[in-house]
Amino acid sequence: MNPFYKDKYIFLSIPKIKVVRENKISYGKQMALFIRELRLYKVTSKSLVNKTPKYELRNYLLNIAFFIVQNGDILQELVSKRELPISKLTKYIGASRSIIENWRDYLISYVLLLSNSNYLELKKYLNIQEKEDGSSSLSIVNKSKDTSKEHIGISLKGSKNYSDILTSTGEFKRIKNNESDKKIGQELSGYEKRGFKYYKRIIAAVVFFMVLIGSTALYIYNENYTTLVINSNSKMILEINRFKKISEAYSQNANNQKILDSLNIQYDSVDDGVAKLFQYLNEQKFLSNKDILIVISGHKLDNTDLQKLEQYIEDNNKDKKNDKINVTVNNMGDEKKIEYSKEKDQ
Repeated sequence: MNPFYKDKYIFLSIPKIKVVRENKISYGKQMALFIRELRLYKVTSKSLVNKTPKYELRNYLLNIAFFIVQNGDILQELVSKRELPISKLTKYIGASRSIIENWRDYLISYVLLLSNSNYLELKKYLNIQEKEDGSSSLSIVNKSKDTSKEHIGISLKGSKNYSDILTSTGEFKRIKNNESDKKIGQELSGYEKRGFKYYKRIIAAVVFFMVLIGSTALYIYNENYTTLVINSNSKMILEINRFKKISEAYSQNANNQKILDSLNIQYDSVDDGVAKLFQYLNEQKFLSNKDILIVISGHKLDNTDLQKLEQYIEDNNKDKKNDKINVTVNNMGDEKKIEYSKEKDQ
C-alpha cells in the first residue's frame, strides 16, 4: 500500500496556459459526463457549492484523494460501493471521521477527476503541483478571505442568473452570471452568489444581538435601583429603576395593595407616580392629621424628582380650608420637610 503524505500536493494560483476555447467541446463533454457520474454517488452541484473548504483543508482533501487513487483496493471499494471507505481511511491515514463525512462530496469529486481518464482535460485544468521543499510561498493560493474576489472556472450548471463552476484551485463556486449563451464546459467568470444560508447566518447574528441588547435593556429597566418607602399607618413601597421609573409598587397591607393596583402607577415616572398616589390618598382623607415619612434608599434621588409632589402639598396646604399634609423626605440621610411657605407667594 502506498504511503499517505498529507501535504505532498497543493493547489496553486500561479496562472498557467489554458486552452479552454480550443478544447471547449472536450470540456463540455467531459463536464456533462462528470456531472452524471457524480449523481451516481448522490453528489450534486448544489451540495458542492453550498460550502467551500478553506485552502489548507482543500489541500488536505486533495492528498487524501491522491492516496485513494494510488491504492487500487481502496479505489475499487469506493467505485463498487459508491461510498467512501471511511473506516479504512481513518485506519490507514489517521484522517478524522468527521472531516471525511463533512467533506464527502468534495472528496469524491476529487477522486473521480483524478482517477477517470475520461476527465483528462478537466484534470489538466486543475492547477495542482507536487510540493517541493522550500517552495516559494508566492506560488500558494491567496488565503485571505476576499468576498469581492472574481472567480473563474468551468461551468457545471447554468441558470438564468447564476452558474456553478469548478475553479482551477479546486473550488466549486456559484457565481452571478447573466450571459445568455453560457453552456456546460464553458469557462465563466463572476463574483460569488450568496445563497440564503449565507444571509441566514447574518440574520441569525443580528437577531442574536438584538435579543441580547433587548434582554440587557429589559434587565436594566426592571432592575431595582432606588427604593422609596412611604411610612404612614402601614408601608407602601415603590421600587424605582435607574431611569426614574416605578418598576414595582407593593404593600403588605391588603387595602394599600388594592390602592396601588387601582392607580396603576407602575412604569410612571417617580414624580408622576408619587404625586398621583398622594393626591388619591388625600382625596380619600387618608392623610389628615398624620405625619408622613418618605424614606429613600439605594440611590439618592435628585431634588427635582419629587417636584410635583412638593407642588401638590404646597398648593393643598396653602388653602386654609384643606387639612394640612405633613411630609418629611429622608433622601439617603438628607431630610427635607415639604410644607407651604408664605415666602414663595411674596
